Amino acid sequence: MPASAPRRKPSVPAAHPDIEADFTPLLAERHVALAVSGGSDSTALMCLAARWARTHHPHLTTTVLTVDHRLRPEAAGEAAEVASWAAKLGLAHQVLHWDDEPKPVAGIQAAARAARYGLMAKWCRAHGATALLTAHTLDDQAETVLMRLSRTISPESLAGIRPAGNWDGLPVLRPLLGFRRQVLRAWLAARGQSWIEDPSNDDPRFERVRARHTLGRLGEPMTLRLAALADRSVQLADLLERLARRWIATSVTEHEAGICHLPAKPFTLLPMALQERILALVIARYGGGQPLPEPEELRRACHWAAASQGPVRCTLGGALLGRRKTSFWVTRESARIAKAPQVVPPTGKVMWDNRFLVEAAPGARVTPAAQRKLPAIPGVPVYAQKAFPWVEQPAGAPAPRISFLRLNASP
Repeated sequence: MPASAPRRKPSVPAAHPDIEADFTPLLAERHVALAVSGGSDSTALMCLAARWARTHHPHLTTTVLTVDHRLRPEAAGEAAEVASWAAKLGLAHQVLHWDDEPKPVAGIQAAARAARYGLMAKWCRAHGATALLTAHTLDDQAETVLMRLSRTISPESLAGIRPAGNWDGLPVLRPLLGFRRQVLRAWLAARGQSWIEDPSNDDPRFERVRARHTLGRLGEPMTLRLAALADRSVQLADLLERLARRWIATSVTEHEAGICHLPAKPFTLLPMALQERILALVIARYGGGQPLPEPEELRRACHWAAASQGPVRCTLGGALLGRRKTSFWVTRESARIAKAPQVVPPTGKVMWDNRFLVEAAPGARVTPAAQRKLPAIPGVPVYAQKAFPWVEQPAGAPAPRISFLRLNASP
């Protein structure tokens, strides 16, 4: 067999009951994309989605996307095999290539995943596909929870893979999340549909492969328990989210200058899990869109808020926190703001630092106030003023309008 030819998994006809996945969210769509590598899970997704669309949504445009990471010489042949399967199902197919060189030596799976989703999201935006479907299964869910248990007990983390999410604003749907991989393989085999085995799925250098082998030794009950733990964690995480937003709506005071104040005593009396969620929501807004802190970092910040000694200021997730006698404040860490000017487009509106909507003359330049002399604002420390937008525009232009994007505090 040529080196570039895909390795097919033999398909042995077997009696197996039919399966139905829930694709009803696609009824509102006109064009969607499927992420299909050729493995058993994604091949099942492609076959099931094509069958559903023929019956329930014949006008739906479905495009199969296969990413060639250019990490293995066999990948090109595998992509061609997926293209032939897609054609038999009446689906369009597109191969995307990860051309970045050199490829990273460490963290290759994480880098490949980010590149893969980035390529698919970019293609979807360019071609009008409004959702991306992936073939995550119950086994993937259990593996994810097992890996995260070694690092955290955060409900948000243990919620694992959600049935619906997004990547860079593109909706990502996972209709096979409730199915075992072995069920999908039996279903494919019963229909004479082969699939491709990726050798990296058995490489013990990768954490997910080690988790998969561990679950194989522990048996099916543990896989089902971990998936159930994810379901329970979703419920707990959603409850914490609602309670956190309700507390923010009633207890946090926000200022248009881009600073908020939290009452220290009521905050520190809350359960730690709720404190962490509140702080995560606040930092997500006031940190300028930086990556959210890890749960352990949030926990340390909560202890800092309750302390009566030690540093009165700290930084976290792009935000600056300051402690007072009865409260603590959160604003943007000015040193983390991009120094390059942001130019107001012809629309006259620009979102600056993911925090402020600036309305000014087209061509105006927006930069951090930094060391510029600003008039004192009662209750607003100089740290917050440094992180305020400074607008430079032509003489005679109307004064700019600057609006802070406040916390989404709806309960």
